[in-house]
Amino acid sequence: MNYNEVVAYIEERNKMGSVLGLQNIINLLGRLGNPEKKIPAFHIAGTNGKGSIMAYVETVLIRAGLKVGRYISPTIYEYRERWQINKEYISAEECSSIMTDVINETNKMDEENAGSPTSFEIETAAAFHYFAKNKCDVILIECGMGGRLDATNVFGSTPIDVIASISFDHMQFLGNTLESIANEKLGIVKDGDILVSYPQNEEVEKIIDDFARNTGRTETRTEIRKEARTEKTGKETEKETEKESVEEEKSVSLKKYYKADRSALKVISQDLKGSAFYYKGDNYSISLVGSVQIMNAITAIEAINAFNQIAKSYGLKKIDRETVIEGLKDTKWDGRFTVLGEKPLFIADGAHNEEAWIRLAADINKYFTNRKLIFIIGVLKDKEYDKMLNLLTKYMYHAITITSSSIRALDGKYLAELINERGVSAEFIGSEEEAVDKAESLAKEVGDDSVIIACGSLSFIGDIIRIKKEKDNE
Repeated sequence: MNYNEVVAYIEERNKMGSVLGLQNIINLLGRLGNPEKKIPAFHIAGTNGKGSIMAYVETVLIRAGLKVGRYISPTIYEYRERWQINKEYISAEECSSIMTDVINETNKMDEENAGSPTSFEIETAAAFHYFAKNKCDVILIECGMGGRLDATNVFGSTPIDVIASISFDHMQFLGNTLESIANEKLGIVKDGDILVSYPQNEEVEKIIDDFARNTGRTETRTEIRKEARTEKTGKETEKETEKESVEEEKSVSLKKYYKADRSALKVISQDLKGSAFYYKGDNYSISLVGSVQIMNAITAIEAINAFNQIAKSYGLKKIDRETVIEGLKDTKWDGRFTVLGEKPLFIADGAHNEEAWIRLAADINKYFTNRKLIFIIGVLKDKEYDKMLNLLTKYMYHAITITSSSIRALDGKYLAELINERGVSAEFIGSEEEAVDKAESLAKEVGDDSVIIACGSLSFIGDIIRIKKEKDNE
């Protein structure tokens, strides 16, 4: 298959929706020789901040001279962004080759009635196949959703499990309480793993602390396979289709538990160029903007501390503190309160759920008090967009709404109506290009007090960043 045929195949496979369960991916990986067992991994779960923590860890590992594979979803620029080695996208040619291998095995499974892997399961298997084939030293694997039944949760054991910030999202699949969501995320932890946790809120921190303390326990559970399908309206629905395993016994004993420690942190400075802070005896600086990025950075520091505990057993060298300091300083991660321009000031942020919107509102309060904020907004219909609007409309001078290309996108016209109902001037614009043009034109009229903020979903932030860069390079 050539690259275009691969992409077309995946687009067709996307119509299956997503299925929570591990049997298909385990079967598929077995047919590929179990590449997931060949490389030490960081497995990262959580609601927000997974990508940022991964970016910090990745930059440090690469600076230490390691060959690092990274698998992420969703992407913000293009399809091949999912699979990277030392920050280089997989080539179209190798993507075709790797995916053809996986698709051939998928088709055999279909023919043999041995399961029907979803597009995400195929892409996940391709990641392990690609990284093993290229003999990566370490891999970074981001959970797609949840953890326990996520297609990435296929390791017999994972050297390092990282739990990023946990809050409410995907409740239709993960549960309606923080306890149920946290337990789903903690489902990635296997016997003998090292666990690293972000500085959580009090309730979630207690859940994770209790989990870490109660190691050695045996629990019995019944896993229920849930299937999410996308209807023509773009709305995801769920139904119970089968019991995947009955009363599975799971014994968990952690090797070690690392927790990012707020009490050991002292923030020195914060502005739109980044932050400086002191943590456990060392001074650090980061270029990623926002208070949350400091918390993500100290989580990454603890993840590197965890890596140093097991490096020798994999024939790898420990990473010295100077490499960590320089790696954090060099880390870039687009679409997270990213400054795209200064005249007018233009911010792109992929905030897509309540916790992220609360943090965005806090950063707006910190950096843009009494400024006139022009928003470019697009959201997905399965998100709690009413909460977003309740949090953010009080800061809006004017809103420009769009409908992103995602099949799950909320109609931008309806979004504009909701904003107007909250007493804010809003208008729907048909494309991201026109939205950027309109926002910059309005900012010029408003003057130096104006700030443009694009937010609401990662589904269109990549396009906004690309369009802005192209305009500035004209």
